[in-house]
Amino acid sequence: MLRLLTAYACTSATAPDGNGDRQQPRNAALSFRHIAEFGCGTGCYSRLLLRTLQPETLLLNDLCPEMEECIHDLLTGGGRLPCAPQAGNASGVLYDADVELYGAETPSENTKVPSENAKVPSENAKVPLYGSSPATTAVSFLPCDAETLDFPQGTDLITSCSTLQWFADTERFFARCHHFLSDGGILAFSTFGKKNMREIHTLTGHGLEYLSLDNLKVLLSPRFEILYAEEEIVSLSFGTPLEVLRHLKQTGVTGTEKRVWTRGRLQSFCDEYIRMCGNDDRSVSLTYHPIYVIARKRER
Repeated sequence: MLRLLTAYACTSATAPDGNGDRQQPRNAALSFRHIAEFGCGTGCYSRLLLRTLQPETLLLNDLCPEMEECIHDLLTGGGRLPCAPQAGNASGVLYDADVELYGAETPSENTKVPSENAKVPSENAKVPLYGSSPATTAVSFLPCDAETLDFPQGTDLITSCSTLQWFADTERFFARCHHFLSDGGILAFSTFGKKNMREIHTLTGHGLEYLSLDNLKVLLSPRFEILYAEEEIVSLSFGTPLEVLRHLKQTGVTGTEKRVWTRGRLQSFCDEYIRMCGNDDRSVSLTYHPIYVIARKRER
């Protein structure tokens, strides 16, 4: 998500000169002075937002008050950015081009989006880890249901990773975002589509009611200009069904039934997973269906 957002910021920060040519991009951070993230969780995406876009204010929200402890360093540190220019790097910015995650807070070999699916120019996909000069962002945390949250009026960017699929009334939430965003403000989010974790749904009969990309476009279009909207199907391979369960526990975005795993139930789950979703080598697959959207507020 951040790769796409950074690419958008770089593109939108350019302007035609008198001859109709594009000028060099201004600092992308200038596009988003005031940012709000809903569903911040443990702060993985929050830290990338802070270090990359360097806003004046960053409001972090999560349904669970306990998440404040996970982002305590951001709040007590005042959002101060380290300054560590690399020798030979004129911009003084260090980059990490391999930070895009889906469905997980913790990076692992199974949770990195393949580079060929990045869908943005590689030079724009780089994510800065260090600013070129020290800066301070006012970071705050507000625990509550994001669907009823009054974002600060005039917010430039409302964003989130892997949260929207939990909402009860997505259309109403989009309307609220439109109200609180500044003129031309951006709503950027990643969520999941209908094929997400289809193996788990098939086996258990439980799962979230995901919206399709077309559904999201219909809900957004009256109030937002859709700048970017894409989806992909990613199949992850695991040695055993038990590895799938461990992976789901680590990601925390399963949306599946809470159940007590007795020995018999666990064995039955593993046997059925292999029977219905197993590969020839007896490995098993798990499907992710990430959706990425960047939309700009329409003037009513």
